[in-house]
Amino acid sequence: MHWVDWAIVVGFCAVSILIGLWRRRAAGQSLASYFLSNRTLGWWLAGTSIAATAFSSDTPLLITGMVRQRGIWAVWEVWALGISTMLTVFVFARLWKRADVVTEVELVELRYSGKAAAFLRGFKALYWGALYNCYIMGVWPIVGMTKVLQETTGLSRESAVIGSVLVGACYTSFSGLWGVVLTDAFQFVWAMAGAVILAVYAVHAVGGLEALSTQLRHTTFLAVLPPGPAGTDASFLSSPLGWFLGLVLVQWWAWKNSDGGGVVVQRLVSCRDERQAMLSVLWYNVAHYCLRSWPWVLTALASIILIPDHALLMPSNGSSFIDHERAYPRLITMLLPIGVRGVLVASFFAAFLSTISTQLNWGASYLLNDGYKRFLNRRASERHYLLVSRLLPFLLALGALGVAWVNRSIGASFTWILNLTAGIGPVYLLRWLWWRINPWSEIAAMTASLPMLLLRPHALRWLGWPQGLLIELLFMVGGTALVWLPVTLWTRPVESGTLARFYARVRPPGWWRAVARPPGQPPRYRRSIAQWLIGTFALLATTIGPLQLMVGPRGIGWWWCLSAALAWTVVLRSALRYRAADP
Repeated sequence: MHWVDWAIVVGFCAVSILIGLWRRRAAGQSLASYFLSNRTLGWWLAGTSIAATAFSSDTPLLITGMVRQRGIWAVWEVWALGISTMLTVFVFARLWKRADVVTEVELVELRYSGKAAAFLRGFKALYWGALYNCYIMGVWPIVGMTKVLQETTGLSRESAVIGSVLVGACYTSFSGLWGVVLTDAFQFVWAMAGAVILAVYAVHAVGGLEALSTQLRHTTFLAVLPPGPAGTDASFLSSPLGWFLGLVLVQWWAWKNSDGGGVVVQRLVSCRDERQAMLSVLWYNVAHYCLRSWPWVLTALASIILIPDHALLMPSNGSSFIDHERAYPRLITMLLPIGVRGVLVASFFAAFLSTISTQLNWGASYLLNDGYKRFLNRRASERHYLLVSRLLPFLLALGALGVAWVNRSIGASFTWILNLTAGIGPVYLLRWLWWRINPWSEIAAMTASLPMLLLRPHALRWLGWPQGLLIELLFMVGGTALVWLPVTLWTRPVESGTLARFYARVRPPGWWRAVARPPGQPPRYRRSIAQWLIGTFALLATTIGPLQLMVGPRGIGWWWCLSAALAWTVVLRSALRYRAADP
């Protein structure tokens, strides 16, 4: 890169660090300020922070790999998760806010009782906060940033990995959540601008939107919905359409974040009130699915024309493979002039830092609040806990670096994580809905998930079932349920007093009458379910409609956009009228 480009990148990183350190004094007042911003976040800042976290350096590369290998329809692996995140808007946002916990893991000892609950809390703090967190940081944002820096700057893999992580760990350690959310807002705007700029240059390089549509019209790349079985002997369940049904019918409720999960929960409980929490996730959905999808998809489609597959051959253990994910950063060096190239590389730093800083702060909150403070040192001063909190991000960063060192593929890791956590989601949903769920239910589901994943290919061959995502997901969900459901029924229920206190505090829907529901009118969630269904349609229509207006067919694109506008009218009217007294 030219020195002008480097100056832009360095300037951006300096501004990010200064913004992050600006609130370091406020973050150092207490653990509530360090991990929850004193529960004073508004919806826009909280929602933008979630969107910035999801807008990582790996995500455009992931989308590019999906589109180049299969077409637009492959992105449903990401879009389908919007069904569960919209459920969080209208149901779980208010429940998490009422729970008033510091972390998602703390809910364990609010919902359950006894030594099993204490064990589960400590186990989840270590499992999700350290092992899982280091893995996803290593295989997604760090690998993504490494590929970008290698393609655009020529830095060695070691320099790219270490330098990127150290910048994020430093300001995260000092500034806490206040610094994270403020830098997230700045970084999200910069990252979106970079994505749009590259999309414009890429589309212009192929001759415009009309030329892009014309050159790909007779291929499968422009299809929004996947094709069905090809040929008379093909199996529907193993076809792309069967894969799609697996996503929209099973995946969204089977994965671990079916009720919000981790980073989203941290932002929800940091909001001022229930209404701000609900609106924050609604804004996140719009920013995450609708705003950021179209520039990445357009850039990926243009890369199919501009970069042939053989140009992306990469060596691997004596052989070679086509690394489609590198097409996105390679367009930066191919198409962008001096100065603009620096803006794009800085936008990747924006996406990377927003994700890595959040993951480090979130993971540290688990290890401190639900591990160290809960089990190892319960009587230390606030100052001592803050000191430990500021050391933990560096330890997590080292773990993430170790994972990144041995990983190469973002897409394969994304699919593996979805498969591994499939089957845990039903228990996480039912703990809000059914009084009989106990800590052993979660322990059994988490323990069974990895063996089920490893046994799945052998079991499907032995049973003679066809291959396909729908069958694989149903096997994971059903196989895991065969473990956690008997364990639930064979073990002792949660103590009735604990259930009564949880119900009085959270007021969840579902089956609570037997032990916890007080006399009077039970909470009704029918309106919330209707809002969720309409909102999900509005979200997906807003994601698909603009894309079809750009690459065709435009008539269908206009239909999607009009339908989305009508649906959003209903959703926003009810969302803006929400009061904390509503069920």
